[in-house]
Amino acid sequence: MSTNLSTKLRTFLSEPIGEKCVAFVDGVGKDLAIRLIENGFDKAYVLLGQFLLMHKKEDDFQMWLMLAFGATHQEARKICVCLREWCTTYI
Repeated sequence: MSTNLSTKLRTFLSEPIGEKCVAFVDGVGKDLAIRLIENGFDKAYVLLGQFLLMHKKEDDFQMWLMLAFGATHQEARKICVCLREWCTTYI
């Protein structure tokens, strides 16, 4: 894992996912969090579940975030890195 991690990513990776709000996922800003929550992705583990259902295929997952929720390419990339690193740490 890179030592050049954002504070939000380090915090997310520092403990099990538990009941964290989706807004705690690195890359999810306020507006994107609202769109995710309105569509049933209120918890970080729900978004992680979708990532796993997509077999951790990062390109597909990022495209899904952009098309379904209007995530920017940068947001989608950061979310993907966050979930991938969480999986590497905990699964």
